[in-house]
Amino acid sequence: MSQIKKLIKIIILFRAYQRTRIVWSYYKRNFHFARSWIFARTEMDNFYYHLQNENIADLGCAVSIATNAPLLQINRYCAEILNNVEILEIIRKHWDSDAQMRDSIVGLGRRIGWYATIRAIKPTLVVETGVSHGVGALVICAALEANRLDGFPGKYIGTDIDPKAGVLLTEKFKKFGKVIVGDSLTTLSELHEEVGVFINDSDHSHDYEAAEYEVINKILSDRSIILGDNSHVSSALRVFAIKSNRQYLFFKEFPSEHWYPGAGIGFAFNAAVGI
Repeated sequence: MSQIKKLIKIIILFRAYQRTRIVWSYYKRNFHFARSWIFARTEMDNFYYHLQNENIADLGCAVSIATNAPLLQINRYCAEILNNVEILEIIRKHWDSDAQMRDSIVGLGRRIGWYATIRAIKPTLVVETGVSHGVGALVICAALEANRLDGFPGKYIGTDIDPKAGVLLTEKFKKFGKVIVGDSLTTLSELHEEVGVFINDSDHSHDYEAAEYEVINKILSDRSIILGDNSHVSSALRVFAIKSNRQYLFFKEFPSEHWYPGAGIGFAFNAAVGI
């Protein structure tokens, strides 16, 4: 009997070893990047990274569906921001000048989708809550600049409780809008212009996110698109979309050469409205 018990124990241990190898095959790549990141001079949150090429292709498809714009056009917009040397250089120079950020990647992640969305529907006003360094703000203003050159002027309003938020917005891009310091719910309640694209990226609690959607809803049109930056962990935008008779779509990031598993974009939009 003891021999049988030993055999059973060996079988259990071997099975556990096999299962450990399976788990490790999924996580070893990220563990390698995490080990390097721990000792690097880089961000503590709002992680910056590139997306895998296939993931960018998926992002283009998601934006095409949400904006009802041709996929080839959306792919051109994605390539446009990825090859915007001026924007990438502004970010790189700022990371180099900050002792705590010098090893940070100049990666736009899901913000590529923000850019393509804005280029596709050409809104007159884009509002972003939660600005941080301003990588998203910079991408948004770059889209607005390109839209203006195409004959579709628009402006940007960002909100943040940090007075230092939006440091990446250089003088050239400040002409497209501003960052208002203060509680986003208060700022949103004081807006009266129609918002073409609304991006939630502030307090990531479900209730606060939901409150932002309720406040901004009064100045959204059928053509407006709402982008949720917290939709990988929150159902607030999906619930709002259903409640307001909008379609909902979620895109999941797959970062390249970074330990972070990725966030995503929630899209709330009216599928019956074309660009």
